[in-house]
Amino acid sequence: MTVLYVTQPDAVLSKKYEAFVVAMKQPDDTWKKYSVAAQTVEQIVLMGNPQVTGDALTYSLELGIPIHYLSIFGKYLGCALPGYSRNGALRLAQFELYKDTERRLQLVKAIVTAKIQNQFTILYRQKISDSPLKSHKKLVAQKQTLDEVRGVEGIAAKDYFADWSAILKEPWFFPGRNRRPPTDPVNSLLSFAYGLLRVQVTSAVHIVGLDPYIGYLHEVSRGQPSMVLDLMEEFRPLVGDSLVFSVLNNRQIKPQDFTESLGAYRLADDARKRFLQAFEDKMNDEFTHPVFDYRCTYRRAIELQARLLGRYLQEGVNYKPLVLR
Repeated sequence: MTVLYVTQPDAVLSKKYEAFVVAMKQPDDTWKKYSVAAQTVEQIVLMGNPQVTGDALTYSLELGIPIHYLSIFGKYLGCALPGYSRNGALRLAQFELYKDTERRLQLVKAIVTAKIQNQFTILYRQKISDSPLKSHKKLVAQKQTLDEVRGVEGIAAKDYFADWSAILKEPWFFPGRNRRPPTDPVNSLLSFAYGLLRVQVTSAVHIVGLDPYIGYLHEVSRGQPSMVLDLMEEFRPLVGDSLVFSVLNNRQIKPQDFTESLGAYRLADDARKRFLQAFEDKMNDEFTHPVFDYRCTYRRAIELQARLLGRYLQEGVNYKPLVLR
């Protein structure tokens, strides 16, 4: 199964028989059409402003294929999701945990501890072993409130990103994390990677039947999909950050691959395709899952973590975030 990416702003996604057809405008103003068998598509991701016909939208939902919308910068905008789970009991358990201060704090500590450990692992793989992240991880266990845990997470993130300049090879530099929009090439890639990761986590949350807007680490008052953002945290270093280091230090992406407009950076068309392929390769990387002790891909692991969280909510089985060493 594949993810169908449509990245040309004026492209048109339609349906013909049992296939999706992508019409793309050529430099001479003619149109070239590409056909993709619908049964081979797992998800559809539209970047910029491609058009989708009513037939294509309806057909994708009938087949259980979600359609995700990203901005031209890779920011996640929204989605059209098919009707999967109607697990009301799971959502009731999700709401109950939100009001249970003690259990909620326990879960948030597990999420933040795993994120910091994975950040440390990424630095260690890049030959940086003197990071203060291990002490931050130990500090999480001592905190008594959600805000205190969030504070440690923020400090750890600052220290983590402070080491990036030492990891990136010339000509790349990292001035610190910024976004909305990203104002340098490295942050542009990070935002793009996180947007693509959010596509995968959103689909997993929907498949399992969790409410995407009721989370525990992230606030629910801002209208953000807190559950999706919570589950993303353990995967940000392992997928998003690792991918950015790889494409930059291996020179798959070069400075001339970026365009700048009003201080915001984004990838040019050809480079965007290379980055999407690199992301797909990353999602298909296999490793031994530490809980289930069998080989799986990152894409499968995201769904497994969503299901493990569902078990924690309904059955009280301790949630173990994904931590790799």
